[in-house]
Parts: sequence; C-alpha cells; structure tokens
Amino acid sequence: MTKSDANVCGVNRILTPLLPRAALILFAAVILPRMLLFFYLGGELPSPPRDQPLYIRIAGRLADGEGFSFSADPGLLKNLYTTLEDDGPLWTSRSDYVFGLAPVETPTAVMEPGYPVLLGTFFRLFGATSGAVFSLNLLLALIGAFAARKLIMDVWGAQAGLMAALFWALYPPYIYYTAFAMGETAHFTMLMLSTLTILSAGRGDSRGFLAGISIGVFFLIRATAFFLIPLQLLYLIWRKRWKALVYYSAGFLIAVSPWVVRNWISLGEPVLMPTKGALNLLSRNDPEILAVEGVNVPEDIIINNPDLLQYPSIDSIPGELARNRALSEAGRKFVLSNPELMFWLMKNRAAGFLAPGGSTLGSRGLLAGLIIYPIMLYGFIGLWRNRYHPESVFLFALFVLYLLVHILAHGGVRYRLPVDSVFLLGAAMGTWGTCCGGRK
Repeated sequence: MTKSDANVCGVNRILTPLLPRAALILFAAVILPRMLLFFYLGGELPSPPRDQPLYIRIAGRLADGEGFSFSADPGLLKNLYTTLEDDGPLWTSRSDYVFGLAPVETPTAVMEPGYPVLLGTFFRLFGATSGAVFSLNLLLALIGAFAARKLIMDVWGAQAGLMAALFWALYPPYIYYTAFAMGETAHFTMLMLSTLTILSAGRGDSRGFLAGISIGVFFLIRATAFFLIPLQLLYLIWRKRWKALVYYSAGFLIAVSPWVVRNWISLGEPVLMPTKGALNLLSRNDPEILAVEGVNVPEDIIINNPDLLQYPSIDSIPGELARNRALSEAGRKFVLSNPELMFWLMKNRAAGFLAPGGSTLGSRGLLAGLIIYPIMLYGFIGLWRNRYHPESVFLFALFVLYLLVHILAHGGVRYRLPVDSVFLLGAAMGTWGTCCGGRK
C-alpha cells in the first residue's frame, strides 16, 4: 500500500461510520453556514443589488396575480443601471418599456420564468421578505447537495458520494449566493440534477424521461441549459441509449410546453428563448457599454458598422417581438462584421471566466476566489484518474462547454461558478476513487 493509499484509507475510516447519518450530516452542512450568513447580513439581501430588483419585482407581481409582466415603475431601470445614469443608451430613457424591449403592464417573455415563479410562490407563502428568498434558496441548495451525493455515489460508492456532497455544500461561493434574490443557486442545483439524470439514463438506470424533464426545468430557470441539450443528446448516442433519446425529448417538450403555449396565447407567437438574449447580443459587444462595465477595448481595434449599435426607437419598431427580431438581426450582423473585436473579447472573456473573482466583490472576494485554483488542479487530477468512466468524460465536457458558451457571450467568474462543481466532484473522485475499495 502506498502513502496515498494509506491516506485514502484514513478517509475511509472517518467516513464509513458517518454513512448511517449521512443525510443528517448533509442537512447540517447545507443549513448551518447559510444560516450564519443570513444572520451576518442582518436578515437583509446582500449588496451590490445586481439583478435582484428585476427578479423581486416580477416575483411580486406574480404573487399578486398580475402575471409575468413588469409594472410601470420609472425607478426600475434606474435601480438596474445606476452606473449608466444620463449617459446610458436609449433603453434607460423610457419608463413605459423595460430595457427598451418589453412594454410594461403587458405579458412579456423578456427573461426566463422559472426562478421568478418559484420566488413568487414563496412570496405567497411567506410574504415578500428576505426570509422568503433565503428559504427558497436554502431548499434549492439542499436539493443540489443531495443530487451531487447521488451522482457520485451511483458510480464511486457511498463514501465518495458523501465527500462530494460535502464539498458542494461547503463551497464558499455556493453559500454566498444563497442570500441573493437571483437564480444562481437554482442554476447550481439544476446543473447537478440534470447531470445526475442524464448520467443515469446513459447507464441505463432510467429511461431518460426525468433527464428531459430536468433539462426542461433547468432551461426555464436559465436559458444556458439550451446549449447543454446537444451535449446530453451526444452522450446518450455515445452510450447507445436509443430509447432514452425519445423519452428525453418527450420530457423536455413536456417541461417547456406551458411556457411556449403561454407565449403563443399572450404574445401571439410560440416563443421559446427569452427575448432579452437579443439585447445581450447587442449590448455585450458594444464597446461603450463594455467600458462602463470596466472592459476597455484597445484603441487600435477598428469597430466596423458602429451604426448597428444604435438602439432602434420605440416609435419605429413597437412591440416586444418585433424589437427582439430587430435587435437580434443587428447584433448578429455586428458580430459577423467585427471578427477582430470578437476575437479580443473572446480572449478577455476566457480570462474572466477562469479568474478567481473580485470586481464588485472587492479584494476580499478576489482572495476568497483563489480557492478555485487548487480545487481545479486536484479536481482535474481526479477526473483524469477516472477518465475511463463515461461519467468523468461527460463532466469534463460539461466544463469545456460552459467555457465555450460564455467566451462567445459574456464571460466572468459568475458564469463559471456552476461548473466549479465539476472539479468539486472530481476532487471527491481523486480522493476516493483510486484505492481502498472506493471504486464501486
């Protein structure tokens, strides 16, 4: 037995007696640090506010029976874009349109409905309080931790499953975002659930229907899930689970159909993707907007067709869907006509995606974020040691996919956080899966 083997067997001696109480231990690991954070914040939502006002206002309208729409609140955009002030683009100047895209007091498809619907439900149960936000996110964190446990336990055994779940539950950024009235915790959780269910379908342990439902619900919470669908389909094809492909597709269609049908009835078209994606495509590549966010494009990069960045007037193109099409077309043309700019942005976003943190979190956030580098290193070693497991291959492909998606859209550590779980799980594999009977 090597020294490494002895160390892992020591972990075995620690973890094995805990297995009968694994669920209780995991509950404590999720709840206690998040309760401490809640008390530390004095029961208030954290700052900076970021997108919290947006989610809270829509959730509040849903709780009041107003439907998925925005109120005619002239202060909303000021709250969302306080740094833009009077020099902001056209979309901040009209109080009757949110983002200059969605008319107020009418049904909208500007953003994903999943988290606002969940938050609105908790507002109905507990009132529109920070406690309702915390309760929802705490429940989601519990689901995510138990999903991480089963994901690893099904292949590497109960001890490795408990270890992975504890890593996931105690990961500081996951604790931090539990306090925010945003969809981050839901994103972390649904990534674990959708990965658990697709890997189960790939092994033949399930028919794939739950995997389809899971990715559909995930999509309704964060549209990023749409780009996971090809990866999951390829995984099922690789594992030759042909029937699972059919069940998977059916599950996804069933999960998203209420949203699509609602949009067909309310907006006149069966809209699937949130319309704010068109605004992101344009604004996230606009050098002036990027400069406000602290991203300064080098002066020697020539910007072609800057007229495409001119936000269309509402009088000339009224209505959410028409404006969505116009913004999408302008954004697509701008991207294609500026390869040099896009290449520079991709490099910048890749660096931001792999960064430890900082920016609005300050220097303390930057220092705290440095924890990701040893986790990445050890997690990658764990994945590499278990590279002959299809599950390990899928997990690493998941990280690569997130990297590619976000260097093409908008990078930054916030968008990497969900797939930090890949290396948290890999760390559990590396510690457990190589000896002492740790491999199931």
